[in-house]
Amino acid sequence: MRHQVSQRVAWMAFSIAFFGSLVASQPIQGQIVVGDSGVGYIDSAVLGTQARVRFDAAYSSRFADRAEFFYAQYGVDGAPELERGIDNHQELATYLEWHRWENFSLFAEIPIRWIDPVANDNAGDLYDIQAGLKASLLESESTLLTAQLRGYFPTGDASKSLSTDHVSLEPGLLSLHRPNHSLTIESELRYWIPIGGSLAPPVGGTNERRNFSGEVLRYGLGAGYKVHEGSRFDVTPVAEIVGWHVFSGLRSDSIGQRNSAVNDAIVNFKIGSRFSIKSNCYDGVSPTSLYVGYGTVLTESNWYSDILRIELRRSF
Repeated sequence: MRHQVSQRVAWMAFSIAFFGSLVASQPIQGQIVVGDSGVGYIDSAVLGTQARVRFDAAYSSRFADRAEFFYAQYGVDGAPELERGIDNHQELATYLEWHRWENFSLFAEIPIRWIDPVANDNAGDLYDIQAGLKASLLESESTLLTAQLRGYFPTGDASKSLSTDHVSLEPGLLSLHRPNHSLTIESELRYWIPIGGSLAPPVGGTNERRNFSGEVLRYGLGAGYKVHEGSRFDVTPVAEIVGWHVFSGLRSDSIGQRNSAVNDAIVNFKIGSRFSIKSNCYDGVSPTSLYVGYGTVLTESNWYSDILRIELRRSF
Protein backbone atom coordinates (compact mmCIF):
# COMPACT_ATOMS: atom_id res chain seq x y z
CA MET A 1 0.00 0.00 0.00
CA ARG A 2 2.81 2.40 0.92
CA HIS A 3 4.53 1.66 -2.38
CA GLN A 4 1.34 2.48 -4.32
CA VAL A 5 0.95 5.75 -2.44
CA SER A 6 4.58 6.73 -3.16
CA GLN A 7 4.09 6.04 -6.86
CA ARG A 8 1.01 8.27 -6.92
CA VAL A 9 2.93 11.04 -5.13
CA ALA A 10 5.79 10.79 -7.63
CA TRP A 11 3.49 10.93 -10.68
CA MET A 12 1.52 13.82 -9.18
CA ALA A 13 4.75 15.78 -8.68
CA PHE A 14 5.83 15.12 -12.27
CA SER A 15 2.40 16.18 -13.61
CA ILE A 16 2.17 19.35 -11.54
CA ALA A 17 5.67 20.44 -12.54
CA PHE A 18 5.07 19.73 -16.23
CA PHE A 19 1.73 21.48 -16.57
CA GLY A 20 2.84 24.29 -14.29
CA SER A 21 5.76 24.99 -16.57
CA LEU A 22 3.44 25.23 -19.59
CA VAL A 23 1.13 27.67 -17.85
CA ALA A 24 3.92 29.80 -16.44
CA SER A 25 6.12 29.97 -19.54
CA GLN A 26 7.14 33.40 -20.74
CA PRO A 27 10.13 34.83 -22.65
CA ILE A 28 13.42 35.00 -20.72
CA GLN A 29 16.57 36.92 -21.45
CA GLY A 30 20.05 35.76 -20.43
CA GLN A 31 22.14 32.61 -20.56
CA ILE A 32 21.57 29.88 -17.97
CA VAL A 33 24.49 29.66 -15.51
CA VAL A 34 25.42 27.51 -12.49
CA GLY A 35 23.65 29.91 -10.13
CA ASP A 36 20.31 29.24 -11.85
CA SER A 37 20.31 25.60 -10.69
CA GLY A 38 18.67 25.31 -7.29
CA VAL A 39 18.37 21.55 -6.70
CA GLY A 40 20.28 19.87 -3.90
CA TYR A 41 19.96 16.17 -4.79
CA ILE A 42 19.41 15.97 -8.56
CA ASP A 43 22.52 16.33 -10.73
CA SER A 44 22.51 19.72 -12.45
CA ALA A 45 22.36 20.02 -16.25
CA VAL A 46 24.36 23.26 -16.18
CA LEU A 47 27.97 23.13 -17.34
CA GLY A 48 30.27 25.45 -15.43
CA THR A 49 33.57 25.76 -13.64
CA GLN A 50 32.67 25.30 -9.99
CA ALA A 51 33.69 23.90 -6.61
CA ARG A 52 31.28 22.34 -4.12
CA VAL A 53 31.58 20.98 -0.60
CA ARG A 54 28.67 18.83 0.59
CA PHE A 55 27.92 17.25 3.98
CA ASP A 56 25.34 14.47 4.41
CA ALA A 57 23.99 12.76 7.51
CA ALA A 58 21.76 9.76 6.71
CA TYR A 59 19.99 7.37 9.09
CA SER A 60 18.57 3.83 9.35
CA SER A 61 19.74 2.00 6.26
CA ARG A 62 18.20 -1.46 5.63
CA PHE A 63 19.77 -4.08 3.34
CA ALA A 64 22.72 -1.73 2.91
CA ASP A 65 24.49 -3.99 0.38
CA ARG A 66 21.47 -4.11 -1.99
CA ALA A 67 22.81 -4.68 -5.54
CA GLU A 68 26.22 -3.41 -4.26
CA PHE A 69 24.99 0.09 -5.04
CA PHE A 70 26.37 1.69 -1.86
CA TYR A 71 28.32 -1.11 -0.16
CA ALA A 72 29.96 -4.38 -1.17
CA GLN A 73 28.32 -7.69 -0.26
CA TYR A 74 28.45 -8.61 3.43
CA GLY A 75 29.46 -11.97 4.87
CA VAL A 76 31.97 -13.15 2.23
CA ASP A 77 35.76 -13.42 2.30
CA GLY A 78 37.41 -10.06 2.82
CA ALA A 79 34.14 -8.34 3.70
CA PRO A 80 32.54 -7.32 7.01
CA GLU A 81 30.20 -9.63 8.90
CA LEU A 82 26.56 -9.89 7.92
CA GLU A 83 24.66 -6.73 8.81
CA ARG A 84 21.18 -5.90 10.07
CA GLY A 85 21.67 -2.37 8.80
CA ILE A 86 23.61 0.84 9.23
CA ASP A 87 22.33 3.14 11.98
CA ASN A 88 23.78 6.24 10.34
CA HIS A 89 26.49 7.50 8.06
CA GLN A 90 28.04 10.90 7.47
CA GLU A 91 29.84 11.97 4.31
CA LEU A 92 31.91 15.00 3.39
CA ALA A 93 32.38 15.24 -0.38
CA THR A 94 34.32 17.75 -2.47
CA TYR A 95 33.19 18.21 -6.09
CA LEU A 96 35.19 20.03 -8.76
CA GLU A 97 34.02 20.74 -12.32
CA TRP A 98 36.12 22.26 -15.07
CA HIS A 99 34.27 23.86 -17.99
CA ARG A 100 37.15 24.47 -20.38
CA TRP A 101 35.29 23.80 -23.65
CA GLU A 102 32.04 25.39 -24.84
CA ASN A 103 29.85 22.23 -24.81
CA PHE A 104 31.89 19.94 -22.60
CA SER A 105 33.08 19.76 -18.98
CA LEU A 106 34.97 17.34 -16.73
CA PHE A 107 34.25 16.69 -13.06
CA ALA A 108 35.48 14.69 -10.08
CA GLU A 109 34.08 14.05 -6.60
CA ILE A 110 36.14 12.91 -3.60
CA PRO A 111 34.09 11.67 -0.60
CA ILE A 112 35.11 10.91 2.96
CA ARG A 113 32.55 8.69 4.76
CA TRP A 114 31.96 7.67 8.38
CA ILE A 115 29.58 4.78 9.13
CA ASP A 116 27.95 3.36 12.28
CA PRO A 117 26.87 -0.22 11.46
CA VAL A 118 24.79 -2.43 13.76
CA ALA A 119 26.96 -5.56 13.76
CA ASN A 120 30.35 -4.34 12.56
CA ASP A 121 32.77 -1.76 13.94
CA ASN A 122 32.44 1.92 13.19
CA ALA A 123 34.69 3.08 10.35
CA GLY A 124 35.69 6.23 8.56
CA ASP A 125 37.98 6.98 5.62
CA LEU A 126 38.05 7.64 1.90
CA TYR A 127 34.96 6.31 0.08
CA ASP A 128 34.76 5.55 -3.67
CA ILE A 129 35.90 8.45 -5.88
CA GLN A 130 33.67 9.51 -8.77
CA ALA A 131 34.65 11.23 -12.02
CA GLY A 132 33.10 11.88 -15.39
CA LEU A 133 32.08 14.28 -18.09
CA LYS A 134 29.08 16.37 -19.16
CA ALA A 135 28.19 17.34 -22.72
CA SER A 136 25.55 19.85 -23.80
CA LEU A 137 22.98 18.43 -26.24
CA LEU A 138 20.57 21.35 -26.33
CA GLU A 139 20.93 24.88 -25.02
CA SER A 140 18.66 27.91 -25.20
CA GLU A 141 17.83 30.84 -22.94
CA SER A 142 15.19 28.76 -21.13
CA THR A 143 16.17 25.09 -21.56
CA LEU A 144 19.20 22.83 -21.18
CA LEU A 145 19.55 19.15 -22.07
CA THR A 146 22.83 17.55 -21.02
CA ALA A 147 24.35 14.08 -21.36
CA GLN A 148 26.42 12.90 -18.42
CA LEU A 149 28.70 9.91 -17.90
CA ARG A 150 29.71 9.31 -14.28
CA GLY A 151 32.21 6.65 -13.23
CA TYR A 152 32.53 5.16 -9.73
CA PHE A 153 35.95 3.79 -8.77
CA PRO A 154 36.66 1.45 -5.78
CA THR A 155 39.15 3.64 -3.91
CA GLY A 156 37.60 2.90 -0.49
CA ASP A 157 38.20 -0.09 1.77
CA ALA A 158 35.48 -2.70 1.22
CA SER A 159 36.60 -4.66 4.30
CA LYS A 160 35.35 -1.68 6.36
CA SER A 161 32.13 -1.13 4.33
CA LEU A 162 33.64 1.92 2.67
CA SER A 163 33.38 0.77 -0.96
CA THR A 164 31.31 -1.17 -3.46
CA ASP A 165 34.58 -2.94 -4.40
CA HIS A 166 33.94 -2.65 -8.14
CA VAL A 167 33.90 -0.08 -10.94
CA SER A 168 30.52 1.24 -12.09
CA LEU A 169 29.46 3.40 -15.01
CA GLU A 170 26.37 5.61 -15.00
CA PRO A 171 25.23 7.27 -18.22
CA GLY A 172 22.44 9.77 -17.83
CA LEU A 173 20.37 12.64 -19.19
CA LEU A 174 19.94 15.87 -17.22
CA SER A 175 17.60 18.76 -17.99
CA LEU A 176 16.80 22.24 -16.77
CA HIS A 177 13.79 24.30 -17.86
CA ARG A 178 13.28 27.90 -16.78
CA PRO A 179 9.72 28.88 -17.78
CA ASN A 180 10.03 32.28 -16.13
CA HIS A 181 12.49 34.31 -14.11
CA SER A 182 11.47 32.79 -10.75
CA LEU A 183 10.66 29.14 -11.53
CA THR A 184 13.21 26.48 -12.48
CA ILE A 185 12.38 22.82 -13.16
CA GLU A 186 15.18 20.24 -13.26
CA SER A 187 15.24 16.50 -13.92
CA GLU A 188 17.59 13.55 -14.23
CA LEU A 189 17.47 10.02 -15.66
CA ARG A 190 20.54 7.89 -14.84
CA TYR A 191 21.31 4.19 -15.31
CA TRP A 192 23.90 2.62 -12.99
CA ILE A 193 25.83 -0.31 -14.48
CA PRO A 194 28.28 -2.30 -12.28
CA ILE A 195 31.44 -3.60 -13.95
CA GLY A 196 32.38 -6.77 -12.12
CA GLY A 197 31.03 -7.03 -8.60
CA SER A 198 30.94 -10.04 -6.32
CA LEU A 199 29.21 -13.41 -6.60
CA ALA A 200 26.80 -14.72 -3.99
CA PRO A 201 27.71 -17.96 -2.14
CA PRO A 202 26.33 -21.20 -3.67
CA VAL A 203 22.75 -22.06 -2.71
CA GLY A 204 20.78 -25.29 -2.36
CA GLY A 205 23.80 -27.59 -2.24
CA THR A 206 24.79 -26.66 -5.80
CA ASN A 207 27.75 -24.77 -7.21
CA GLU A 208 25.50 -22.12 -8.74
CA ARG A 209 26.65 -18.60 -7.90
CA ARG A 210 24.69 -15.52 -8.89
CA ASN A 211 25.86 -11.96 -9.47
CA PHE A 212 25.28 -9.95 -6.31
CA SER A 213 25.67 -6.52 -7.95
CA GLY A 214 22.87 -5.26 -10.16
CA GLU A 215 21.75 -2.48 -12.47
CA VAL A 216 19.80 0.43 -11.01
CA LEU A 217 17.72 3.15 -12.69
CA ARG A 218 17.67 6.50 -10.93
CA TYR A 219 15.21 9.27 -11.83
CA GLY A 220 14.38 12.62 -10.32
CA LEU A 221 12.37 15.80 -10.75
CA GLY A 222 12.82 19.02 -8.82
CA ALA A 223 11.38 22.53 -8.83
CA GLY A 224 12.72 25.70 -7.28
CA TYR A 225 10.88 29.00 -6.95
CA LYS A 226 12.69 32.23 -6.07
CA VAL A 227 10.63 33.79 -3.28
CA HIS A 228 13.06 36.58 -2.46
CA GLU A 229 15.35 38.49 -4.80
CA GLY A 230 17.40 41.22 -3.19
CA SER A 231 20.46 43.26 -3.97
CA ARG A 232 22.65 41.07 -1.74
CA PHE A 233 21.06 37.61 -1.72
CA ASP A 234 18.23 35.44 -3.12
CA VAL A 235 16.17 32.72 -1.44
CA THR A 236 14.88 29.75 -3.45
CA PRO A 237 12.88 26.94 -1.77
CA VAL A 238 13.31 23.64 -3.63
CA ALA A 239 11.25 20.41 -3.66
CA GLU A 240 12.47 17.20 -5.29
CA ILE A 241 11.28 13.65 -5.91
CA VAL A 242 14.11 11.14 -6.39
CA GLY A 243 13.54 7.44 -7.13
CA TRP A 244 15.52 4.27 -7.78
CA HIS A 245 14.42 1.01 -9.42
CA VAL A 246 16.61 -2.09 -9.09
CA PHE A 247 16.62 -4.29 -12.21
CA SER A 248 19.01 -7.02 -11.07
CA GLY A 249 21.16 -8.15 -8.16
CA LEU A 250 20.71 -9.44 -4.62
CA ARG A 251 20.65 -8.24 -1.02
CA SER A 252 21.75 -10.09 2.11
CA ASP A 253 20.04 -10.26 5.50
CA SER A 254 21.45 -10.74 8.98
CA ILE A 255 21.08 -14.55 8.94
CA GLY A 256 23.00 -15.07 5.71
CA GLN A 257 20.20 -15.42 3.18
CA ARG A 258 20.69 -13.82 -0.22
CA ASN A 259 17.38 -12.59 -1.58
CA SER A 260 16.55 -11.06 -4.93
CA ALA A 261 16.60 -7.26 -5.11
CA VAL A 262 14.89 -7.23 -8.52
CA ASN A 263 12.07 -4.67 -8.67
CA ASP A 264 13.01 -3.11 -5.33
CA ALA A 265 11.66 0.43 -5.69
CA ILE A 266 12.73 3.37 -3.55
CA VAL A 267 11.23 6.87 -3.71
CA ASN A 268 12.41 9.82 -1.61
CA PHE A 269 10.95 13.27 -1.10
CA LYS A 270 13.48 16.07 -0.61
CA ILE A 271 12.83 19.64 0.48
CA GLY A 272 15.19 22.49 1.17
CA SER A 273 16.23 26.04 0.33
CA ARG A 274 19.12 27.57 -1.57
CA PHE A 275 20.49 30.90 -0.37
CA SER A 276 22.44 32.66 -3.14
CA ILE A 277 24.90 35.43 -2.28
CA LYS A 278 25.35 38.08 -4.93
CA SER A 279 28.50 39.92 -5.90
CA ASN A 280 28.60 43.23 -7.76
CA CYS A 281 31.38 42.04 -10.03
CA TYR A 282 29.10 39.31 -11.41
CA ASP A 283 26.35 41.67 -12.63
CA GLY A 284 23.64 40.17 -10.46
CA VAL A 285 24.64 36.53 -10.96
CA SER A 286 25.10 34.59 -7.71
CA PRO A 287 28.44 32.75 -7.83
CA THR A 288 28.16 31.51 -4.23
CA SER A 289 25.24 29.66 -2.66
CA LEU A 290 24.35 27.64 0.43
CA TYR A 291 21.83 24.80 0.26
CA VAL A 292 20.19 23.26 3.34
CA GLY A 293 17.80 20.36 2.86
CA TYR A 294 16.09 17.31 4.31
CA GLY A 295 14.89 14.09 2.66
CA THR A 296 12.70 11.20 3.76
CA VAL A 297 11.74 7.88 2.19
CA LEU A 298 8.19 7.31 0.90
CA THR A 299 8.50 3.57 0.27
CA GLU A 300 9.01 0.47 2.41
CA SER A 301 12.37 -0.20 0.74
CA ASN A 302 15.07 2.37 1.42
CA TRP A 303 18.71 3.33 1.14
CA TYR A 304 18.15 5.37 4.31
CA SER A 305 15.07 6.59 6.16
CA ASP A 306 16.08 10.24 6.50
CA ILE A 307 18.90 12.45 5.28
CA LEU A 308 20.13 15.94 6.10
CA ARG A 309 22.26 17.83 3.56
CA ILE A 310 24.30 21.03 3.72
CA GLU A 311 26.09 22.23 0.58
CA LEU A 312 28.32 25.22 -0.19
CA ARG A 313 28.82 25.92 -3.92
CA ARG A 314 31.02 28.44 -5.70
CA SER A 315 31.15 29.05 -9.46
CA PHE A 316 33.96 30.79 -11.30
